Amino acid sequence: MMVYFIHTYKEGTALSKESKLAKKEKKAAKKAAKLEKSQAAQYAKLCKNIDKKNAKGEKKANKKGKPYTPIPTPTQEEAFAAASGGKVKRIISLILLILLIWCLVYFLVMWFGYVAPSYVGPAEETTEAGTAAVYERYSNPHEITTTPDYSVAEAKVLLKQVLHDNWSQLGYSSDPSTGSINYTSNIVNVNHSDCYVFTAGSKTYAVSVKLSSVYVNNNGKYEPLTFHDDEILFD
Repeated sequence: MMVYFIHTYKEGTALSKESKLAKKEKKAAKKAAKLEKSQAAQYAKLCKNIDKKNAKGEKKANKKGKPYTPIPTPTQEEAFAAASGGKVKRIISLILLILLIWCLVYFLVMWFGYVAPSYVGPAEETTEAGTAAVYERYSNPHEITTTPDYSVAEAKVLLKQVLHDNWSQLGYSSDPSTGSINYTSNIVNVNHSDCYVFTAGSKTYAVSVKLSSVYVNNNGKYEPLTFHDDEILFD
């Protein structure tokens, strides 16, 4: 009984494998037939289009009196081999296009996200409150041949030095040269000499354009200031 069961089981297993194999072959045959039918239809359509193009091209050539070389009709194998190669080319082109778009997007993101570093200038030197600033005395770099007209900036430097040297004599309680000195954009003539007009420490001053004299305005009248060690100013 056991021998019969085993023999029957083996026969059933063999039949099952043959049945599955037959089904697979049948399915593959249907798929191949379907593909062949589809390719045949596409090939027929391709041949029809080529025939139309040849007829149209031949007609035009005959009108112009020129010979016409017809487009050759490929075999079905050649046609689908070329189509397969074209498909590969399209896939490669698509991959390259995706890479190009990705690079462009990355460039735009980096471009618009870029923030230029801000410039940090050198720290300004400050003086402690109550400490008088020390300035170098003004020195005229020109040889004394003819006296030139100096700029507003140079006149301002001279006035700053004069205020620094004479602030106590001028009645200030502290050195006004550490504060702001403003040019009024006016020029007045004092003792036959043109002078730049400045304001500093609540007073008005006139500095000769030749840097030869400095005046302080007292009640509308310009009075000359006495320099300390004035020979140093024009070394």
